Parts: sequence; C-alpha cells; structure tokens
Amino acid sequence: EGSAPSSYNLFDLLEGEDQTGTWFEGMDNTGTSITNPTDLSGLTPGTYNFTYDVDAIDSCDDELVTVQITINALPVTGTPMPETFCENDLTASSPLDLYGQLTGEDTGGTWTDDNASGALTVSEVDLTQLTIGTYNFTYTITDANSCTNSSTVTIIVVDAPESGTANTPEEFCIAEITTNQTYNLFDLLTDEDQTGTWSDDNASGALSDNLVTLDGLLAGTYNFTFDVEAIGACDDVNVTVSIIINDTPAPTALAVQEFCDTATISDLVATGTTVQWYDAAMGGNLLADTIDLVDAQIYYASQTDAITGCESSIRTAVTATIYQSPNAGAPNTTAIVSCNDNNNIDLFSGLDGSQDTGGTWQNDDGAGSLTGNIFDATGVTAGTYNFTYLVTASAPCLDDSETITITIEAPLNAGSNINPTQDMCSNEGNVDLFSLLGGADTGGTWSPALTSTTGVFDPLVDNDGTYTYTLTNSCGTYTNEVEVTVTLAPNAGTDNTLTICAGDDPIDLFTLLGTGAQSGGTWSPALTSGTNMFDPAVDDSGNYIYTVTAMAPCSPDSTAEISVTVNDTPAVIVLDPDPEFCLVNNPTVADLSTSVRPTGTLNWYEDAALTIPVLLTDDLVDGEDYYATQSSGGCESSIAVQINVTVYNVPTPTLADITIEYCINDNPTISTLSANIIEYDSGLDNLRWYDTLTGGSAISNTTLLTNTTYYVALVDQVTSCESSVRLEVIPDLTACGKLIIPDGFSPNGDGTNDTFDIDNLAILYPNYEMEIYNRNGNIVYKGNANTPRFDGTSNQGRIVSKGDLPVGVYFYIFNFNDGENKPEQGRLYLSR
Repeated sequence: EGSAPSSYNLFDLLEGEDQTGTWFEGMDNTGTSITNPTDLSGLTPGTYNFTYDVDAIDSCDDELVTVQITINALPVTGTPMPETFCENDLTASSPLDLYGQLTGEDTGGTWTDDNASGALTVSEVDLTQLTIGTYNFTYTITDANSCTNSSTVTIIVVDAPESGTANTPEEFCIAEITTNQTYNLFDLLTDEDQTGTWSDDNASGALSDNLVTLDGLLAGTYNFTFDVEAIGACDDVNVTVSIIINDTPAPTALAVQEFCDTATISDLVATGTTVQWYDAAMGGNLLADTIDLVDAQIYYASQTDAITGCESSIRTAVTATIYQSPNAGAPNTTAIVSCNDNNNIDLFSGLDGSQDTGGTWQNDDGAGSLTGNIFDATGVTAGTYNFTYLVTASAPCLDDSETITITIEAPLNAGSNINPTQDMCSNEGNVDLFSLLGGADTGGTWSPALTSTTGVFDPLVDNDGTYTYTLTNSCGTYTNEVEVTVTLAPNAGTDNTLTICAGDDPIDLFTLLGTGAQSGGTWSPALTSGTNMFDPAVDDSGNYIYTVTAMAPCSPDSTAEISVTVNDTPAVIVLDPDPEFCLVNNPTVADLSTSVRPTGTLNWYEDAALTIPVLLTDDLVDGEDYYATQSSGGCESSIAVQINVTVYNVPTPTLADITIEYCINDNPTISTLSANIIEYDSGLDNLRWYDTLTGGSAISNTTLLTNTTYYVALVDQVTSCESSVRLEVIPDLTACGKLIIPDGFSPNGDGTNDTFDIDNLAILYPNYEMEIYNRNGNIVYKGNANTPRFDGTSNQGRIVSKGDLPVGVYFYIFNFNDGENKPEQGRLYLSR
C-alpha cells in the first residue's frame, strides 16, 4: 500500500506473448478495457485481476490469460501524541516510555532516535540527556509481506526560568565601603534569569530593585531572596543570597607618646593586630614605618582582623611629642696650637660652631688660668691640654659634652754653628747635614729638599749648593744654612764583553759601559775610527780599555775594559754556478739548493749588497743572479756566492686548422690530433698530450678520442722542457655524415647484437629520442641517451604486456633534436 507504481507494464507478468491485444479488468474480456501500462498507485489493499485478449491472426486466436496483482495492507504503528516538558522538569519525568505516546499500534516494532540524541534505550527516553529543542523518535514495523510503516513521536523541551545557584556570601569591611557604594545581587547568583523580583528579608531598607546600598549598613548578615518570573507553566524555586558586613574595633594606645630628637612611625606603640598608622581619623594617607614623626602631630592607628581581613573603621588618636637633645658641638678640624706667651686663647675656636650656647667650660688638666671661655697660657710648659664644654639637657634627653685639645709650644733652636760648610767627592758616601748644625732641634725642613727626604746629603743624587734648615711653630720661624761643594768622581763604567760577527754593522763600545759611564775618556788601543765605534770589518778581536781621569779631591782615575770577539762563518760551497730550469716545472728559489752545499743555514738574496732577501717560494727569474750566504753559530758568512739562473720556456703549440672535424666512428686517436699541430714533428715526437690544463696524466698517442677536452704541450729537444702553457683542444667528433640506423637485431643472449644500438649515438646526437612501435601501432619502447638500449623487452608496460616481445617487424621514429635534421622513420626486424 502506497508503494505501487503509477505506471506498471502488465506484460511483465507474461512470457512469450504477442503484445498486440487488449487488457481488461476482471477474469475475462467482458470487463472494462484499460490502457497498458496502467496506474496502480491508488489501489487499496486487496487482489486485482487483469485479463489479456491477444488480437487474432485471420482465423487463428489464442486463449485469454488472467494475471493478478496483490496490494498488501500496511502494519499499524499507532497514532502519535507529542509531549512538551519544562527544562527543569526533565529529571522528575525521566525516563519516558514512548509506547505511552502511541494509541492503537501493533506490537513487534522498533524505535529509532531520529536526531541521534543518545537518550533512547529500547522504548525509553532519558530526558535528562536532552537540552532545549525538538526531538523525534520513530516507531517502525515491517510485516511478513515486507511492508513497512512508521509513526513519529515528537518530544519538545522548552526553556524554563532559572532562579540560579547561590554563590558564597559576599563579605565587606565597613572601613572599605565608599560613599553611596552599591552591590548587584545578581553577582551572587550563577546561571540565573534576571527577570524576577528581589525581597529584603531583614528589612535593611538598603534594597532597590537588585541593588543594595552598602554605605550605612551596620556589621551583620543581610539576606535577600530572588523569585524568578515563570515562563508559561514553567517556574523555579526561590533562591536566597547573603551579604555580610564586617568591622574591627580600634586598637588601644597611650594618647600622648614622647620621644627624644627623632622618631619614626615604627616607634609609635599601639596594641592590636596588623596595626597601621594614618594622618587622619578617616581616609587620609597610610604612613610608612620610615616616616619621621613631627612634634605635636596627631597620628591615627587602625587594626585588621586576621580572620575577616577587615580594618577597623574607627582609628585611635596618638599625639607625638619630640624633645631635642642638647649639642655640645664637635672639635674643629683645625686644632688650637699657641705659644706659651699667649694670654687670650678662646676655647670656642676649638669647636666647629654647631654647639648650643649656655654651656660651661672645664679645665680638665688645671693648667694655666681659665676664665669663662678664655685660657691664659703664659709660662705654661710645652705640651697638650684638655678642656671640656658641657651643655645640660632637658628631660628626657641626656646632657652632652665635647672635649678639645690645645697644644702649647716654646721657642725653637736652629743650631749653634752658624752657616757651616762641607767639601766632598761624589764617591765619598752620604753626609748628614743636621750633624753640622750643632745642637739644633729636630723636626725642621730642608730647602731645597734632599732626595733622602731627611737631612742626609747623597753626592751621587743631590746637587751641591746652599741648603737651608727651617724650624717653625706658633712662637716663630728659625733658620740655619749649610754650604755644600761636590767634585764629581771619575766613572769609566763597568767591564763588559762583546761577541760580534764579521759581517755585522759597526757598534759604539761606549754603549756597553753602562749608563753611568762618563764621556770624554780615552780608548786603548785606539780604534780605527778614532772614536768609540768598533767596526768588525777592520778592528781586531782583543781587550779595549776606557779611561776617565780623576779631578781633586777625587782619586784615582777610573777604567773599564771591553773584551771583543769577532766571529765569521765560511762561504757556501758552490756545486753548480749556472743551473738551468724549465718554466713548466714552476722552479722556485728552493730549487737552487741543489746548486750549493751549505754547512749552516742557507740564506738567499737578490742583490750583491745582501739588502733584498728572497723567499724559498719565490719563482725563479730567467737571467737573474742570486746570492747565497749561510748562518752558523749566530753569524752569517761575510762573503756571498753568486748563482746565475737560466729558466727555459717553450712556446705553446698552435693548431693548423681550427675548423677541422672528425667522425668518432672512424676511431680517431691522439695521433690524429697531433697531425693538426703546426709544430708537430713525427720523427722527434715533440708533443705531449694530457687530460688536464696543468699536471694530470699523460695520454698515449694511440688513445681513441672521446667527446672530451685534451691539452697538448710542445717539447724542446735540447732542454727537454715542455710548454709552460698547454694548448686546449676540443675535437669535434660528429662529422660522420648521415646516420646509419640498422634494420634489425637479435636479442638472444649470445653477446652479439643483443641490443638495437647505433655506434656512438649519444655523442653524435646527445639530445636524441627514439620511439619503437609494434605492428598494431602500440608503443613498446621509448628512450634517449640516458635510458638502456632496446633489448627486445618493453619499457612501456602500461600499454604492452611485460616480458620478451615476439619476433617480427617493428617500426621506429628517430628524433635528432639537433635543430638541423628532421625525424626519421623506419622498420627493424627483431629475431631470436
């Protein structure tokens, strides 16, 4: 029922019929005739007969044939009833048996979860797994006739009002509440609908709509209840939230607290928990512990409860009183020093001026006479004396005092010997000038200053002249003078030795005497130069004495001796004064070592004066003269030997015909290339072929040419030297005329003609491509210079089966890809 087609061909129910005739309803041809195909879609359950009457052929006819079509009734799945639930009633209504939402249904069907909600188990729905929305669950029955019917039950979950979940009560500290501060009660709910009414459970009078005015509430707990508005028939329970107002009592403290000189906030004392100090009874600034207290200033203390974390809203007032300690000052940086004839010394000059007035002075040592702050030192023995200044304090501060020291001095003595004199030689040793003064007081100064920084005169470092001794104190300045005359002692310096090479430059012997040697002396024996200069080329080894004559009162004369030794190294032995080299071998100075036989370290120079040294790695120059010395024992031979160098070079060979071409299939060799060199002499064999521009390996004349580069050098028959620069030759091996392509091959594994190959193909046409087809036009091989040659198997396996190709005729297309030759086509025969 409901599945019959609207166009059904009744002939599908016959076999072997002639389709020229008429269909009738019923068991014979008396019923109503119908068209074929016929419409079955509107038939109700039952059995329907249709009779076919074939058209007669002349007098020949056939029997009527009746066919039947059965329309089966659908199974009864009942009448569904939808159900609507509030979102907050799902738990109470779950699980829901879907059979309760059907009437008149047959048994034996199955339920399906049309929306894949995951809430269906057999026929029960776990409503708690559903969210707001519409859900369909279908009951389906398939009977024995394979007829299927279904009914769908719709479950609707609608939004329900949410009172929300109460959060933890919100706590406030009175001290932190600001003027007109409010709190939104919805902040104490989670997942609520904010359409409803709040009630003030404690009649605090602070509630307005959903806002609570915190300013003015006393300490305590305040409850507020929220009644959410219903949505249709859906409602929710009321929810109560709480606000807690906390406060902490003020700490206890003395109303007035006293300090001396200075104090800070940390010095204030109050009893409480986590005490903090402010500059105002309310609000104001929080004061750091390091802030200095101000005299008569009022400070305010609060405490904070350790549990609630609330600071007291009322603060305790404390007045600070600061007393100042007396100041007796400090000693002046300049001490009082006075002569014992001073009767008016002001003791306050011994203080720095910071002291308080009104104090009293005390004479600690009882010396002289003290009146107020004036001390009379007349006749007081030289020495130091102490005096104390005392300033009395006001409670609770302590008295202060400061002690100063006064130094009293007597007149000084600069010596009883007036202006003594001293004559001496510079080498006599030191003299203490103080001993010449006669009983002078110590502690004076000498001018000009002596090197010793005392009164000791050193004739070696101090200049002769007048030295003044000066004594100074508060009683006056006292002086005496000593006249010193110094005669310089002779100094010829110190003995020394000199070892010098015969080839070294002249040296000044005076520099070997040391820094103390005096000039103007004489040498014995006399040097050739007539001065201090010793020239090893003309002066002999030996002892040379330098004498400086003494002047009274100094004696005797001074001498110093220089012992001179002159060394030389023999000249290098020459083995070959005229060596010869080939430029192609890149000869260097190091190659000259075979021309000489040194016994020491060999040195090479470019000039006879030996001023231009050369390196062993320097290239030899044809016709250049080189000079050799040797070093031994620290001396270089004074005589150099001369080596005359000849460096032969052979010109680079030249090509006779730069356009000549060859055919690689003719097997050209290196000798073929030699025949194109102008300088080539086959009788002398005067060419050398190589595989690199320099160095490399020599190539035989019989070597077959390949598609590569060759390098040739010319050989001189007299010197046997080769060209230092080789000629580069790149032979063209492609002059082979028209390509000859073979017409067959035999890939039978006998080692002969096993591949379809063309001699030197990759060299003659490096870019070639070849395609081979069978007689059916299918490609069996495709290759170029980089692929294996055709060996009778296909490399185009997607077109032709793999394995050996059959014997027979094949066709090729050869593309030269050289820009000149057109592709060639041909045939080849594959035999085995």
